[in-house]
Amino acid sequence: MFFLAFRQMAARKKQTALICLGITFGTMVYVLIAGTQYGMREYLSEQLLNNTAHVLIKGNDRKIDGEDLRERFFPSEKFVGWITPPVGKREETRLENPQGWFARLEGDPDVVAFAPRFTVNAILSRGSLRRSVALTGIVPDKYVQVTSVADSMVSGSLYDLRAGTNGVVIGSGVAEALGVREGQTILLSTGAAESRPFKIVGIVELGNQQIDEAISLAHINDVQNVNRTPGRVGEISVALRDIELSKEKAGQWSLTSADKVQGWEEANASFMTIIKIQDLVRIIITGAILLVSAFGIYNVLSIMISQKQKEIAILRSIGYSPKRILELVLIQGFTLGFVGASAGLVIGLLLNVYIGSIDLGFKIGKGSSLFISYRPSIYITAFVAALIASLIASVLPARAASRMTPLDIIRSNL
Repeated sequence: MFFLAFRQMAARKKQTALICLGITFGTMVYVLIAGTQYGMREYLSEQLLNNTAHVLIKGNDRKIDGEDLRERFFPSEKFVGWITPPVGKREETRLENPQGWFARLEGDPDVVAFAPRFTVNAILSRGSLRRSVALTGIVPDKYVQVTSVADSMVSGSLYDLRAGTNGVVIGSGVAEALGVREGQTILLSTGAAESRPFKIVGIVELGNQQIDEAISLAHINDVQNVNRTPGRVGEISVALRDIELSKEKAGQWSLTSADKVQGWEEANASFMTIIKIQDLVRIIITGAILLVSAFGIYNVLSIMISQKQKEIAILRSIGYSPKRILELVLIQGFTLGFVGASAGLVIGLLLNVYIGSIDLGFKIGKGSSLFISYRPSIYITAFVAALIASLIASVLPARAASRMTPLDIIRSNL
């Protein structure tokens, strides 16, 4: 049966080659699009998780609500309104009971690690040069367990941020703006007190220009002292044993706390929307290409059946059952899909390797080339989709061929 199927395909070399090329092209395009999209997604996810971790616990914004104040001052007056509604916050965002959170997280088996943080706006200065930064207080031993910032250190180490030493790690963009390097001293001010000297113990480069031009890290005790807010914690980053649990854990913890608890997907809702749009575009493009390829297979097999009616009549006459004729056509459709999909995977992989090696001339992360993902699911999905499209396109011609009888064929050719 296989020999006969291959002989019939070999008799139509040009048609067979064109259909294989169509399937190859569709599979290749999927691999290319998915590889680049997933590559950039992994890069952006890493950047986001460096800032939010799997779950982020932070104090609720204590915003001033004009309606709430109206009800407090004039509870019985329904028609009293503000000419200019009040705006602002009652105080700085903070966790009410960070120690309680520490105890809770330490006892949760789903929590791998957690790290307290306290971020304030600060000004770094050296001579007449000044730079506004987001100064984040961390506990280095805990911070390295929930983020990969330590892997992005250009010089120095996060572990050099020890309490009471007034050490600071700054972004590469900050270092360039101030013209400083590791080992030098700069002045740091949060506006709560006079400027204090801090020693640069390291420089970090995350590959995101906006972050690298604004990031600065110090020990949380030093940040609390320079801001005159001892013991204050702004947020806690939590790393879970399974990132898929982030939404579930955030929901559970938020039920018993007034603090704001967000899974990484909720905290980056706009990013997740972009991901969904990318997925939709990829599916539409690939589906359209595979649909065209499937129509090609359908047409070729239909033409083949029309041209090979006499051969089908002979096969039926010598004892081939309708089921065997059906298998004959399906084997041809499956073979076209298998060969085209395999070639598409190989070409797509080689093109991804080539594209990933191209120097774009500008920085993306730590390098200057596109991030390409080679996750197995991309290639499995492309291969299975091509085979399914080929088999579906083969079903109708195969059923039509299996229903032919020698008498019907003879009558149609009279």
